[in-house]
Amino acid sequence: MKKLTNKICKVGTIVSIVLVLHSCIDDNISPPLTGELNSTAELLVYFETLGDFPNSNLAPALIDAEEVYTNISSYLIVDVRESPDFITGHIEGAVNVQKDSLYDYIKKLNHNLYSKVVLISTNGHRSAYFASLLRLSGFNNIYTLNFGMAAWNINFADNWLNGIKNDSATIFFNTDYYPKLDFTNLPEIVFENPNAPIHERAEKRIESFIKTGFNKVKQYRTGFLLFGDDLMVCYGNSSLNNSMGHAVGTVHYQDLPFYDMRAVNYLQTLPTERTTLIYSYNGQLSACMVAYLRVLGYDAISLEFGANQIFYSGMFYDPDLAEYAFDQTDIRNFPYVIGN
Repeated sequence: MKKLTNKICKVGTIVSIVLVLHSCIDDNISPPLTGELNSTAELLVYFETLGDFPNSNLAPALIDAEEVYTNISSYLIVDVRESPDFITGHIEGAVNVQKDSLYDYIKKLNHNLYSKVVLISTNGHRSAYFASLLRLSGFNNIYTLNFGMAAWNINFADNWLNGIKNDSATIFFNTDYYPKLDFTNLPEIVFENPNAPIHERAEKRIESFIKTGFNKVKQYRTGFLLFGDDLMVCYGNSSLNNSMGHAVGTVHYQDLPFYDMRAVNYLQTLPTERTTLIYSYNGQLSACMVAYLRVLGYDAISLEFGANQIFYSGMFYDPDLAEYAFDQTDIRNFPYVIGN
């Protein structure tokens, strides 16, 4: 969980009025923007005016099953699983909304009627991804159920219980420091509507990413493997990076309190022509960050279950990690309904 500071560092020609490499400008630029920033930098400034959710202490907007159950009549529960999964069992009162219509559904809501809109998925990854995108659009009452339906009832927990493990690759881990890459320009984004105001361009881009969905092909991986030239990123605190070690070449990016993926910090050390594979504590924070990075034009992928599928047992020996390890105590066994 995270918070932000107050500047944007630009490299090269990102801001036409900045003549010196690695210069910084204050990020208190208010819309409407004047076109002095390139497309991606405009998005960065725009997202900061909306609170820079991914780089704040609100992300990834988790909400526990107990709070949802206590407020089940006053929160709007939006289940983003596929229809067959929803029919198998869902929280009473939940509305099943598919990716193709999710953005329009949330946009047309009277948000004054709901203090919280809670997205539900199988394991919390897809809902964290969608919640991040919707928060970037300014829907600040969007939350995601921590651990997904696995936390609601044991009958839905197999996905998590089967996913946690201690990977044999950890015998090759070390605690060496691997430096971040050199600073480079931001990715170049081609908008569908390049002449529209920035908020309209952002909205259309975010909507398109929601409709694309969160799947094993592009947005996340289910196995702890480093393919080809991918950059492996550990995103979390120093315990996540050092307690159990990390794979050779893994680069650490801090979440709170430094928020290394802020533009003022090390965002521009992420590669623009390589895939960045990110793992976090349990995959929900990395899913949130991947949503943000993909909107900015990066090829970023989240690792399912995060450290829970890398060195699960070791997480319980570190208090900074234990709270992120899924176990039987996280399963509340609340009632659910079957059918439409």
